[in-house]
Amino acid sequence: MKLPRLLFSLAALAVTLGSGLSHSAFAAEPTAATKTYKTAIFVANRAGPVGDSKVQSLEDYVTARVTDLGVGVISRETAANAVAKIDAPGSTNAVDTALAQNTSALRLAQTLGADYLLQVTLAGFDVQVRAIDAYGVKAINETRTLRLTYKILDGQTGASLTSDTVKASTIVQQTPNAVQGGTDSLDELLDQASVKVAASLKTRIDSGRIPAASAAAALVTISLQTEAADLTIPDIRIEADNTVAISESKFKVSALSATVEVDGLAVGTAPGKLTVRPGLSKLRITRAGYKPYERTVNFMAGQSLTVALELSEEGYARWKDSTAFLNGLKNGAKLTDAEVKVLEGKAKMLEQSGFKVNTTSAPAITVINEANTLGNGARKDAGDRAGRSIFPF
Repeated sequence: MKLPRLLFSLAALAVTLGSGLSHSAFAAEPTAATKTYKTAIFVANRAGPVGDSKVQSLEDYVTARVTDLGVGVISRETAANAVAKIDAPGSTNAVDTALAQNTSALRLAQTLGADYLLQVTLAGFDVQVRAIDAYGVKAINETRTLRLTYKILDGQTGASLTSDTVKASTIVQQTPNAVQGGTDSLDELLDQASVKVAASLKTRIDSGRIPAASAAAALVTISLQTEAADLTIPDIRIEADNTVAISESKFKVSALSATVEVDGLAVGTAPGKLTVRPGLSKLRITRAGYKPYERTVNFMAGQSLTVALELSEEGYARWKDSTAFLNGLKNGAKLTDAEVKVLEGKAKMLEQSGFKVNTTSAPAITVINEANTLGNGARKDAGDRAGRSIFPF
């Protein structure tokens, strides 16, 4: 079953609880008189098109009502600027999509330093119509009902701590001459439901239903390598007498400076080492000239990952152009010193265009200054050829 598209909005909330509330509310603090806690609020719509334009309004209503409990709100724009790519595209299936959305919210809350997540969802909007014909008056009554759900999640583990469902209704009566109750009662219902969300949340805070937040998990370091999928290049060497030697050995090609995102947040570049939170996360790698790479990964300490990036059409065209100089080389051809310098320069330009030739994947090489012979005149084998590679980087 295809999951409904979630429309996320964000505000970070600094929750200030007065001394009249339970000491265990949200988290234990050494000072009982005033307790300050941080929560991130995410608002989503599952009520269909009717709620698409009301996500921001719902966030504003809930924020205003929770503020009445003593909540200071960091501006939505400030929070949004903390991560511009929370809604990362490219998910391939429903499970993957749900994981990407949930972990993005959790990771973003952690990045903002929030101890908790408050997730509010516009779950449904129903309209029941009843025709009335009494005492000579004909009218149509519409009963409009809105349902909201909310839940408090632990900001570190994502575990649900408490939740509730609230409902708000209003009746709109239409007669041939007038419409009583207004033409846009949805905002009124959102406001009513937000009041009930705040009341429900306060009851749970007062009764100590929200435990202390979990301690932040220790970060782990992983190693991430990038390769160009299905791309190899021949081992081309220039021997001591400037003779071209083309081996059957192949070098792998790597992509340089690829951008790495974890749960919608840019965390570094690959190849290299990255510091991430352990556990399931959405990994996304992008690089100009390559198709985006996305996978769900279970990060662990000391993990080593090798990612094969596939060239885009533009990237493949650039690859062909950057390696065109190799097509004219012939095995055994004798080059001048100037031609050797030009060849080495073009090989260096290949690296500067974003491709790295992995010479460590080739057989061991012994470089000699004279002919390719051993002391007794015997030839060296292919794995111990003389000469220097034109790809020394």
